[in-house]
Amino acid sequence: MKILYGIQGTGNGHISKAETIYPILKKYADVDILISASNYSLKPSFPVKYKKKGISFSVTRGQINYWLTLKNLDLKTFLIDINSISFDKYDLVVSDFEPITSWGAKKYGIKSLQISHQAAFNSMKSPRPFIINPFAELIIKYFAPTNEYIGLHFKKYSDNISNPIIKKSILNLKTTDESHITIYLPFEDDETLIDIFSKIQNHTFHVFKPNIVKEYSNKNIIFKSVSTQKFDKSLASCHGVICNAGFETPSEALFLGKRLIVVPVKKQYEQECNAVALKKIGVTVIKKLNRKSLDLINEWLMIKPIKMTFKSNFEDYLVRKISKIVNKVNCKLH
Repeated sequence: MKILYGIQGTGNGHISKAETIYPILKKYADVDILISASNYSLKPSFPVKYKKKGISFSVTRGQINYWLTLKNLDLKTFLIDINSISFDKYDLVVSDFEPITSWGAKKYGIKSLQISHQAAFNSMKSPRPFIINPFAELIIKYFAPTNEYIGLHFKKYSDNISNPIIKKSILNLKTTDESHITIYLPFEDDETLIDIFSKIQNHTFHVFKPNIVKEYSNKNIIFKSVSTQKFDKSLASCHGVICNAGFETPSEALFLGKRLIVVPVKKQYEQECNAVALKKIGVTVIKKLNRKSLDLINEWLMIKPIKMTFKSNFEDYLVRKISKIVNKVNCKLH
């Protein structure tokens, strides 16, 4: 069996997740990888056959600008990218919210499976804010459509939803509490972070930013470059985590039993949905990080953290799902 695995290259979360999914797929099939968009800082350890422009969301001051995204959409290059790939040599397309492979599979009649957090929103049982954004819902639904899907979420809200995929490096971590706070808020400027967290003097703050070339300190704040090993080490030994309301980092913090604050990126609908789900679990949500947040942060430093045990049967679930598809296309897994 031959699989084309498409990975969304906006942010580090999809690349990180692929480090777990790729070895599973490789055990049962020949796998080629495509990454579209290039807004990631992690270096993949797996071989990448295709690198394409794809479709990137336009971000203005940390906010997804849907209208600017549409305005900057290079449909001609997108279609050229689809036509440049020999889809007929693949038995299955697996997509992590990646549009070239998803739409290519649809065009050429190849069976397709999406494995992503975004796929969880195919179920209306996944938590959403009180006011639903119909435009954002349409984008999530049709950005990378597939025949089948496995949605990933903090809880199993419906049958086609699985627990978060926790990478091996996190599964094997031994946790301690060395009193520092691990922060990943890439869209907040350094001055804002210094202004707020320098007021909390009984803790050190490890701030990870993609634009940091050389580590430096300012008062009780250490600014660090983004690296999986450095971040995992800080995460394992931290007193708590403050990050945006994405999916991978909050999942890892909850799995490790670290107290967690999420700051959803404004006008990022997926993060607004995640914030609703996390708040129901008991996670502290701050809508806007500023000096007014200090009292809430100080209270949070004293609360008991939440620990979630995510079942580690994803490989079995994935193989069963693919086996059903394999039977329909008359090909065999390794």
